[in-house]
Amino acid sequence: MILDNIRDRIGNFRGKIGIYYIDLNSGESCSAGNCDVFLASGTVKIVTLLAAYKEMEEGKLQKDSRYVLKQSDYIGGQKVNEKSFGALEYLHEGTELTVEDLYRLSIAVSDNVAFNILYRMLGEETINQTLDALGFTKTRLHRGIYDRQQQNRRIENFVSVEEMANLFYRMDKGQVISGQASREMLELFKQHQQNSIMPYYFDEDLEIAHQTGLDNMLILDMGIVYGANPFVLSMAAEDANTRNAESMMRDITLMCYRNSNRSV
Repeated sequence: MILDNIRDRIGNFRGKIGIYYIDLNSGESCSAGNCDVFLASGTVKIVTLLAAYKEMEEGKLQKDSRYVLKQSDYIGGQKVNEKSFGALEYLHEGTELTVEDLYRLSIAVSDNVAFNILYRMLGEETINQTLDALGFTKTRLHRGIYDRQQQNRRIENFVSVEEMANLFYRMDKGQVISGQASREMLELFKQHQQNSIMPYYFDEDLEIAHQTGLDNMLILDMGIVYGANPFVLSMAAEDANTRNAESMMRDITLMCYRNSNRSV
């Protein structure tokens, strides 16, 4: 039983932990752990991608619209002033980008500068209204990445393990924004290059559409593992040794893969 195996693996884990599994063929699901809502870290990029696609679907945003990189876009206001993920902080001011460049970079290399630009472009209200429209009331974005002023006021971004599992499930069924949008977003998540967790034990030939989040004492990975018996796996651990949590999540992914043809 997948649930029994997951519970055994997390049994001695100290800290907040949330695991949600869905069999894509049967729709059967199970969950384990002691928490559902976590600080979002890099998984915020899932949400801005959703909002961008919704705005494009409604004709309010164009994927080929241009944006010119400014000094104020860099993390801390200067190039490489603070360690960050991504590529844009290494490009010169005045670099011209499209909206599509921004959301592709935010997913593929988890680019924080690209996320922040998209977050400002879309706006907090529009982003959270997109979540509401999809029925997700626990996942919320309230600030950009490395916004120290907001952090000092304890304003944070939150993600629900269960909601993100259901998001990927519905995306696989073509039910998020539109069938075409769902397919395109999944193709983007297949290009995500942080592969130290869910894809760790697998050959590159196995498709995995996912998004990670990494921070101090916080680690998340959420998406779909494809194959003969594909499944959704949404995982997060907080207030914990991230190296141990990473190892645990790798093991859980492998267990789910090996047992995905069995009853939950």
